[in-house]
Amino acid sequence: MKIRRSLSALLAVIVALSLFGCQLAREGEGASAGKDRLIGVFVTRDYLDLFDMDGYLNDNLQNLSGGEFYVDGNDEKYQGRLYAVLQEITLTSDTGEKSTKQEYVFPGADGISYFAARVPATEGSESYITSGSDEAISDGQLALNYGDTEDKITLDGTIYLADLSGNYSCYINPVYQSEDGSVYAVSGDGMEMCSGAGMSQTLEEKTAVTENGVGKTVSSSIKISIETLSPPEKIVILQMDKDSKILSRAEYNPGELPGTLKIESAAAYILEETYSHDASGEEVVTRKLYSPQDETLSAFYARADGICVRQWAALEWQNGLS
Repeated sequence: MKIRRSLSALLAVIVALSLFGCQLAREGEGASAGKDRLIGVFVTRDYLDLFDMDGYLNDNLQNLSGGEFYVDGNDEKYQGRLYAVLQEITLTSDTGEKSTKQEYVFPGADGISYFAARVPATEGSESYITSGSDEAISDGQLALNYGDTEDKITLDGTIYLADLSGNYSCYINPVYQSEDGSVYAVSGDGMEMCSGAGMSQTLEEKTAVTENGVGKTVSSSIKISIETLSPPEKIVILQMDKDSKILSRAEYNPGELPGTLKIESAAAYILEETYSHDASGEEVVTRKLYSPQDETLSAFYARADGICVRQWAALEWQNGLS
């Protein structure tokens, strides 16, 4: 991608390039990473400006003069990387029990992570795959397939937004992992959703590698969808007996479900009702049924940024069928 600019002085060049950094986004599937493996995406609202402005100007200043000039935003030489760091995160269960795990994060960067990275082995533990998935990713599906001729990673997830009257734009930045274990993001392409219509983007990549003298293919497929959702206003949980009579009724604000729901021994199933209003102002009630074979219940709530995320509650059945 080439960008046309007008040059009157070096200062003007620097200012213009910094102001119009969003136009330096690489088209296609992001910067080439050689043998580095595509493992996911980092979704940002703003363009992830990693282009090396200083390096480009130092190398090309002699070719710039008054009038118009072009910046080659596709030149891999000037494509920067945003590196993730491996951090230890403490998790607390509903019972208060604490545990720790390691996860790659992009410090100081505001975005939604969705990738599957390999944590290197240590003296006390073997190497393993960790899923860097933000709570904003719903309906996530991760598949890792290893074979003699092909290794494949597949990720599929959805970001749900509260109903929008205008447009929504974001950038899908590819995330790679190097052979030395380093995890990094590169600048990606933007998507824009108009008037609430859903959209999706899929990144796919295949690389030929040699392991122990044998060739194989390493492939990745990462799909991110963005959909709208009427933000819930009220959650009602109905415990029903075998004759479909209501045993109990509990009402919750979105995001305030208890960690565990105790189910009465006479309950044959649970009915979850979610109340909301559509764009026209009409009340919408959606219902979902849970049986004793279900161990959890979930409901959406809207965050302050307009993203709807799931909250989960464990189901504690008393009839011995859980």
